[in-house]
Amino acid sequence: MLKLLFISLVSCLIIYIGQLVWKKGNTNFIAGYGKIFTPKDEKQLAKGIGLIIMLFGFETIIFPILSLFFEGLGFYYGLLVVLNFFAVFGLMIKDQVQGKP
Repeated sequence: MLKLLFISLVSCLIIYIGQLVWKKGNTNFIAGYGKIFTPKDEKQLAKGIGLIIMLFGFETIIFPILSLFFEGLGFYYGLLVVLNFFAVFGLMIKDQVQGKP
């Protein structure tokens, strides 16, 4: 039970970080920012990345609770983590291709 409480607190922190990224519109935490990667539409990119971070936080809350009732959900949680990872890269690629309208 203590483990579930700790995971829930960490998940709430992740959701809060996602909200900060969304609201502030700042993506300078991305590795290689300004050297390898410079966003063309930083506000839109920050909204997308903030949303993905918040979804990751919700997934992190839901899956441990569901694992109390169902066995073998670790694979599906890992799959969602990988999909979140690729979604962030997809948003970065979309930003570079489209840029500001």
